[in-house]
Amino acid sequence: MRYPVDELLDKRSIILLKIKKIDDDREKARLQKEYGDYTEGLKKYIEEGICTGQQIEDWHNRIFEANEVIWNLESQIRKGKVEFWPLEEVGRTALQIRKSNGARIGIKSEIAEKTGIGYKDIKINHASE
Repeated sequence: MRYPVDELLDKRSIILLKIKKIDDDREKARLQKEYGDYTEGLKKYIEEGICTGQQIEDWHNRIFEANEVIWNLESQIRKGKVEFWPLEEVGRTALQIRKSNGARIGIKSEIAEKTGIGYKDIKINHASE
């Protein structure tokens, strides 16, 4: 079983975030290969007529944006800054992460629906619904 389009795009966008943020050249090279592998997987879907290059680019940009918001917010939490925040700011950050994750899930579900490949992600009693 190969990865569906939405999963390839999601994984690729996270790898791109890591490439942009990492300083280790050896690790960056490994990540660039992984990014290339996901890109090759996406090209096959384009060649098969499942989707267009423009759709891939649009979906990638949208998923990347959602993942970048989540990454930046989670980064602040990982750096320990959250312990000095007022509770209102902690709550606001949690809601922003939830909102961005909900957008990400919505984009992935849209891709699954439009390509007919993969599964629509349905959250039940989950914070990101």
